[in-house]
Amino acid sequence: MSKQAPSPFTNHHDAYSMGQEGKEVWLLNGMRQLTEWHRERCMEYDRFLLSSGADNNHIQRLDQLPYLPTSIFKKFDLLSVDPEQHPKLKTVQSSSTSSGVPSRIFQDEATSYRQKKSVQSIFDSFLGTERRPYIIFDAMETARGKNSMSARGAAIMSLMGYASRFYFVMDLCDGQLVLNEERLIEAVEAAKESGDFIAYGFTYILYQAHEMLQRQGHSFEGFGNQTFLIHSGGWKTLQNIAVDKGSFNDAVSSVWNISPEQVIDFYGLVEQTGVIYPDCPYGNKHVPYYADVIIRDPHTLQALPTGEVGLIQLMNLLPLASPNHSVITDDMGKIVGVDDCPCGRKGKAFQFAGRAPKAEVRGCGDVYAEEQGK
Repeated sequence: MSKQAPSPFTNHHDAYSMGQEGKEVWLLNGMRQLTEWHRERCMEYDRFLLSSGADNNHIQRLDQLPYLPTSIFKKFDLLSVDPEQHPKLKTVQSSSTSSGVPSRIFQDEATSYRQKKSVQSIFDSFLGTERRPYIIFDAMETARGKNSMSARGAAIMSLMGYASRFYFVMDLCDGQLVLNEERLIEAVEAAKESGDFIAYGFTYILYQAHEMLQRQGHSFEGFGNQTFLIHSGGWKTLQNIAVDKGSFNDAVSSVWNISPEQVIDFYGLVEQTGVIYPDCPYGNKHVPYYADVIIRDPHTLQALPTGEVGLIQLMNLLPLASPNHSVITDDMGKIVGVDDCPCGRKGKAFQFAGRAPKAEVRGCGDVYAEEQGK
């Protein structure tokens, strides 16, 4: 058995300081090691690889690495650690808005540490390192959970390291989130005293709260360029009522009298917890050096060149407790550049293009499922 998993970090303190050419050699070696780590520790994953014919010894490029469809984590509990030896093992579940069945990803102590370090490195690049009041457009119950947590709860907690104080400004009443205006005013006063703040809300929750604040005529002032309102997930609900990213940013920023660029959308999956993709000021999402994004043709699953839209495959070196280090999603996107974004961040830059039409992405996991059903 592989005694030690590869380290996901180098002496590069900036998540975006390594150029793509140098990164690919280093990352490929680490991803091959991590694939072997999970193969030796997760019997089901070993079967996946055998069924698909993937041969770790002949992989010469990142786009040749095996991957699992994210749907497989809805069907199987895949573990690369012994739960009895990890009493603090946690489960993070996706929101399951499309299928009604959540993905279940496991985190041991080592994985959690790696994920927290990654999120901090990424957010430092976009938010800076200063602590500010943290306004959370959600209920406190969402972030509770000793051994299990939702995707929303995990996103809320990922920003706690930037909080001087935090304020949950919504309450859960009969299953519905309701804005607590008294607590919001308390948070606003603390933010004014600081001069800046950060806020987080699930995309449609943040929009609905600010739509209500607009209707009520609220307008807050006195905040600087280190104020950021961050959101993730839930675009499908807004697209149904014709709210695009531009109008969203305008609606939210106007309440606080700040630039629309200070409203930051980030893309991320429970199946890739710890690696998030915030928008830079030029509307691009950037890949840190210990991760990569491959775009694949929806029909052939062949890797596509820059500029072509296809299914998003994500990989990173963080996960040790579940073999979710390389997954293909049912999200669509395209690579828009490499090492050349005007924001200065190196590596691949990509853009999210929406969800794929309803269809299960087939992969080696489906082959295993069919074998089990015989």
